[in-house]
Amino acid sequence: EQNSTEMTFQIQRIYTKDISFEAPNAPQVFQKDWQPEVKLDLDTASTQLAEGVYEVVLRVTVTAALGEETAFLCEVQQGGIF
Repeated sequence: EQNSTEMTFQIQRIYTKDISFEAPNAPQVFQKDWQPEVKLDLDTASTQLAEGVYEVVLRVTVTAALGEETAFLCEVQQGGIF
């Protein structure tokens, strides 16, 4: 006979925590030859809310630049309680 402990988790809530979009050099930057350098960053953070309950946040940041000029910067934070 085997004793096994089964680990489970439950999604309690999924939500958008923050959304940000900036185009600081618009509209001029979009009138140039459009060959942007695109950078994608992903990050996660977690916080214990209660015993066995956690908030996990996924942050995605996309930056597009033409040379030294930022075309746009977009950041989204998706949160969940598990």
